[in-house]
Amino acid sequence: MVRDATRRQFVTATGAAIASTGITGTASATGGRAPTAVRYAAFNVIELETGQVQEPGDEQAEAAARIIQEVRPDVLVVNELTNNIQEGERTDRTNIDAFVENYLSVPQRDDLEGIDYPHTLQPDSNTGVLPDDPYDFDKDGERGQRPGDAFGFGEYPGHYAFAIASRYPIRKEGIRSFQEFRWDEMPDNLIVTEESAGDDAERYLTAEEREVFRLSSKTHIDVPFDVDGDLVHGLFAHPTPPGFDGPENFNGRWNHDEVRFLADYVAGADYIYDDSGVSGGLEDDASYVLLGDMNAGPRTDRPLDPATTFLFANDDFDTCRLPTSPGGAQRGNPYATRFGGDFDGVVEQIDYVLPSPDLSIRRSSVVWPADAANERGLGDDVSRASDHRLVWADIVA
Repeated sequence: MVRDATRRQFVTATGAAIASTGITGTASATGGRAPTAVRYAAFNVIELETGQVQEPGDEQAEAAARIIQEVRPDVLVVNELTNNIQEGERTDRTNIDAFVENYLSVPQRDDLEGIDYPHTLQPDSNTGVLPDDPYDFDKDGERGQRPGDAFGFGEYPGHYAFAIASRYPIRKEGIRSFQEFRWDEMPDNLIVTEESAGDDAERYLTAEEREVFRLSSKTHIDVPFDVDGDLVHGLFAHPTPPGFDGPENFNGRWNHDEVRFLADYVAGADYIYDDSGVSGGLEDDASYVLLGDMNAGPRTDRPLDPATTFLFANDDFDTCRLPTSPGGAQRGNPYATRFGGDFDGVVEQIDYVLPSPDLSIRRSSVVWPADAANERGLGDDVSRASDHRLVWADIVA
């Protein structure tokens, strides 16, 4: 971290002062109104593409919508939803708006109600985006070829992007995106360089490539929500998976630093700059919630463990009450949020809803029923929608 005192130490001290006045936990602490419990959710609906959401009737999108309508989150991030504007499919609406209009706002079962999300955001993604000048980032001998020579792995611009839907207003003037932040400008970064790469290395960055290569494989973005007059920052990212490379662990190192960036941002690191050129991280007294698929689980057997270092052992994130599920417990990890996929049978905890220490978690869960419990067909929907499971938490601002 970049400060002597963590954010939680700051908040704890402040909270102690408030408690001494006898108003903590009472309506008088919020100007006479009850605190607002907001349900935040993260759902990686694996590779949900334009043709699936722009028209109704897609089975995967319907299954995902049923799960979301069961949970009814107030703020939702959908990972791996194609950015159709970047893709070049310039329809009358973005994919997140189409998903809301065609699926989420329409009851997907007789006992469910639609959800209207009046506020949406579909950030640009680095996936499939090539630099202006061609580079051979993946060292296959060819320059400027997707997916390996893009800033983030993608077959086309906007592939594997993410989008946000909210019942609460987004303060658009306060959005800060970090899509263009260069990896080389993070102090003490773990970039595999041409000089440090071993003889068996499959990927590294030359000095020329480090001048342009971006840290974020999709984007990192701070989206402020107006929660009944209170400001809560939604922090979103989708770091690259830490695998699919050689012994140099290029993607593992990349994932490590993408996760680290979020920790440095909430700690107010001064090296950070956003896409508008504004420097610095969050203010000391800001409230925030980190949401999304971090592709990083705690205490794994991988060479690096950014989840433990920057999320679980970091007092700037509240990890005391983590969501669980019967389905994960049945497979040996009640906190798991992903199952199967490329690693058949493996359960992983990689999707998160983590608040700042000044916020309070009331309830949370991972939507993953036990195999024997398939009430209303939810278990079938969970398997059909994705290899990830929706994660949610009720958080009081």
